[in-house]
Amino acid sequence: MKKYIKRLLEEWITHKKIIISVDYDDTISHYRLNNNKDVFKTITLLKLAKKFGCYIVIFTACHEDKFQSIMDYCKALGIKVDSINKNPIELPYGNNGKIYYNINLCDRSGLRESLRILKKTIKKYKKHIKNDSK
Repeated sequence: MKKYIKRLLEEWITHKKIIISVDYDDTISHYRLNNNKDVFKTITLLKLAKKFGCYIVIFTACHEDKFQSIMDYCKALGIKVDSINKNPIELPYGNNGKIYYNINLCDRSGLRESLRILKKTIKKYKKHIKNDSK
């Protein structure tokens, strides 16, 4: 896990921002699973990451008709979403069907591990900012 934290931290320091991809159903919104703790942790961590200037991209299989309700849901939670299913900024890659992200939060791909990586990286990034401002 250390190598993933190190990589994410280096990317964050280099670019001053990272892109967090987050699934919608069963990751920040309940759908089928009874995973209240994971949903709560994800929402809490996204809010914290946003304070450090991260881009948040909802990466979902939902149809476009649902995008506005997803944005409204996130806004009601206090999560500012930068985009849904597309890069939040112009990039030279990730423009052909798969968005680019530095870390992905998804209930189907190691959500708890990704949350630990992000949480530990935020802690290290805070220290970096504090030390860098001296």
